[in-house]
Amino acid sequence: MKGKPLYPFAVTAVLGIGLIIILSFVGINMDDQASENGDNNEAQEFDDPIELGESLYQSSCVSCHGGELEGASGPALDGGNLSQEDILNAISEGPGTMPAGLVTGEEAEAVAEFILAENE
Repeated sequence: MKGKPLYPFAVTAVLGIGLIIILSFVGINMDDQASENGDNNEAQEFDDPIELGESLYQSSCVSCHGGELEGASGPALDGGNLSQEDILNAISEGPGTMPAGLVTGEEAEAVAEFILAENE
């Protein structure tokens, strides 16, 4: 090794490039399999609006309002003192630091129905 000081670096570089190529092909293959299986992050369809509301709540609201509606950085929603109209107004207007319009239309109504169902 004394006569060839670059040899270890060259071997490491070749192995690294080879590993990158192999992992790229593995990733492409996994993406193709996901597409074939229908697991390509398409929106799920729900028959029950409360299930849709729960899914939307989990993806858009849980970080601020908590997994059990107990509140975190946002206010608690578990008191049962909110009407559907109050919830829809809050979703569309975004009171305080809440961004307005995170969900709209039927999705907002589904979230409101989920919150009301959880408070029954």
